[in-house]
Amino acid sequence: MTINQNELLSAFVDGELQGDEFEQALQIVTTNEQARTQLQRYQLASDVLQGHTLGNQYVDLTSQISAALVDEPVFTQASTTNKKSQVIPFPKQFWKQATGLAVAASVGALAVMGVMTQPQNQLIPVTPVAAIDTPVVTVAQAGNRWTVGEPEVEHRLDTYLLDHNEYAGASGVF
Repeated sequence: MTINQNELLSAFVDGELQGDEFEQALQIVTTNEQARTQLQRYQLASDVLQGHTLGNQYVDLTSQISAALVDEPVFTQASTTNKKSQVIPFPKQFWKQATGLAVAASVGALAVMGVMTQPQNQLIPVTPVAAIDTPVVTVAQAGNRWTVGEPEVEHRLDTYLLDHNEYAGASGVF
């Protein structure tokens, strides 16, 4: 079958033929067994693509493939000499050396960053300040005691302070 006949059968399956072309396609199908087989394949492919198939249809392709392989020429590969390429291989210790270099570079970078973040001892210029006499102010020391006029409230506050110190010391938060 020619390419034009295959195209004609494909157009026939797609429903694109009219007039003389339609008559020509019918003539090819009625007279040529190979054209009928090709038309069946085209129709099956069209049905599958459009979703018109009825379930799974078993198609035995093994006999057709075996018959096609019998007609194929046998491929034999002539023995050719393998040419070795002129590639310079990596040294055997390449990855160990690369890893060592990477570790050394990382340590060096960390050392430089550590030195760069160190505070520098800069001398701040000191300006003399005149002494001014200020009165001495006494500040009461903050203690764990309070002055409350009522003994009952003072006792409750002492109990609360003892509990607080006991729990704060146990948790290590304060």
